[in-house]
Amino acid sequence: MFDFFQIIDFKNNISGEGKFSFLNNPHYNNIKSTEYKRNYKNSFVTYLERNETNYNFFEKSNNVIFIFGTVYTNNLYEKKHDVKPMKANAEYVFRLYLQFGDDLAKYLKGSFVIIIFDSECNETKIISDRMNVLPLYYAYNDNYFILSSSVRMILDTKLVSKELNKTALTEQIIFDYTLGNKTHFREISRIENGMIYNVSIGGISGSSYWSVENLYNAKLLRKKESLDLLTEQLHYNTNLYCTDADKVLIAVTGGFDGRANLALLERKKDDFLCYSYGMPGSQQVEIPEKICESLNYNFKPVILDEKYELEHDECTLDAIEHSNATAPILRSNYPFAYKNLKNFSDVIITGLFGSEVMRPLHNLGIMINDYSEKLFLSDNPEKELKNIFESIIKKNYLRKEIIESSYDDVWNELKKEYFDKYNKYDKILRFFFFILQEGVRKYFSQEIQIERVYVTTRFPFFDDDFVELMYKTPFAGMYNGFLGKSKFKRRKGQLLYAHIYRRFKPELGRFRLDRGYEPDDLLKLFPFNFISIYKGIRKTSAYKKIKGNDTFNSEKWTEGFIRDTLSEESKYDVFGKGLRDNFENKSYLKDLLKYSHFISLKKYFDSV
Repeated sequence: MFDFFQIIDFKNNISGEGKFSFLNNPHYNNIKSTEYKRNYKNSFVTYLERNETNYNFFEKSNNVIFIFGTVYTNNLYEKKHDVKPMKANAEYVFRLYLQFGDDLAKYLKGSFVIIIFDSECNETKIISDRMNVLPLYYAYNDNYFILSSSVRMILDTKLVSKELNKTALTEQIIFDYTLGNKTHFREISRIENGMIYNVSIGGISGSSYWSVENLYNAKLLRKKESLDLLTEQLHYNTNLYCTDADKVLIAVTGGFDGRANLALLERKKDDFLCYSYGMPGSQQVEIPEKICESLNYNFKPVILDEKYELEHDECTLDAIEHSNATAPILRSNYPFAYKNLKNFSDVIITGLFGSEVMRPLHNLGIMINDYSEKLFLSDNPEKELKNIFESIIKKNYLRKEIIESSYDDVWNELKKEYFDKYNKYDKILRFFFFILQEGVRKYFSQEIQIERVYVTTRFPFFDDDFVELMYKTPFAGMYNGFLGKSKFKRRKGQLLYAHIYRRFKPELGRFRLDRGYEPDDLLKLFPFNFISIYKGIRKTSAYKKIKGNDTFNSEKWTEGFIRDTLSEESKYDVFGKGLRDNFENKSYLKDLLKYSHFISLKKYFDSV
């Protein structure tokens, strides 16, 4: 199930037949889907599956269960009930719920939101996975409860205000995402991770069954034991996540993560297709192409060339729509890629989250930015936040009064959820909790939401069992020079990859990485490892100085889209003159990620 919508009318009978449909949206015109519609006494549900199936739906008496996403049982369930981790359908999950009640959540992993609806009492229970990156959104008042994967579907009911959330917009300009359960609309919230919600006419309540704090361990496993346990877990995950697919797509780049999945995969060569995307000549295409050619694997490059440029703006609109405007206009490559790949398979195995879990988070332009680093590493975060507010006002992307009116709300949330909640930890660990809870999840959630309508994205590295094990070992990024200031410590997290290649497919350790060295270089004794790695990095650095970014040319591709968006009259009087001024004087190119988020928001707001 890749899209879901439910409306509950607490006071009157309701029928949504023909009224509420994802397929009314032109962005679904070429999406392969089977639409289901189900009417109940006071509720209507519609959802999309790729094919005809009842796998994610089960009904018994007045109990109805829906699974949005994919559910697996976990290692704890195996330990207590001697059942190996497996994919679970709605009927199986319902049986577990009858047996364990809310404790059901302890035994599940995957990427999901489970909805258990009592059609007689009009009560709903919602369970989200621990690190949820495939969210549902909801609106609640005395008369209605609306739950959907599409913010537009909620707004289109005309039962929810389209008033914008000023605090969320301010957080967006600071962090590049909104915090907590906020969306850009005041009356719409996001289902949070690791939560169990109970919804009825009496109200909505939520309780957390998991926290990122659970990941921290003061005592770590030994290195050798860690390598063996992590490798075994990842090997099992990679193949578990393919069990329901005849054929799979394997994302392989010039880096470590996808190559690790390729090493661990137990499939006949004709049952998987490797792919990558980038401009002609990109290292992210040429390196995996060389690997696949040498090993006789099927490979399909998605070249971002003239054809992509012609389809760019259409794909950008699709990316904005399917991400619910959480993604910037820089993400048009996802729709383009999966429109071209989905005919081979609708299941992809990616290396998403691998580097983020195993290496220090040192790329400030991705999960964290300068503002969040300064804030969380400051000795006086409240004062630092005031400095940040002065800085974002100068950008003039949002009207000054909107930003100024949001200060208290932003500070109070940060203080409550991070500075007070984790006050027994040092500021580095507090920052880690923030990055994992907010940054990593919400950055990758943009991509997962876009991809969901084309393919089902599976990520063995972000599996709950693997993540919890990883943070018991010395290979987790948080224990190795967290901010990546030490390049030597940063390499430590890469040893697991080299170990995986050596054990499962030694040939993969001998192909150059986009970093310039080979994985096998990591396994050499000092100083030979240092010499090989240093030479490779120097060579790559020289290449980048000459070629620049050889994968994307976002500055060129987005220019026309930005110009067209700025030429359209805004429905909402929230944006400042900085959007237009910075485009005209080209200064936006120095702040492209943040700027492109606000172009995405303007386009989306003007369309709802």
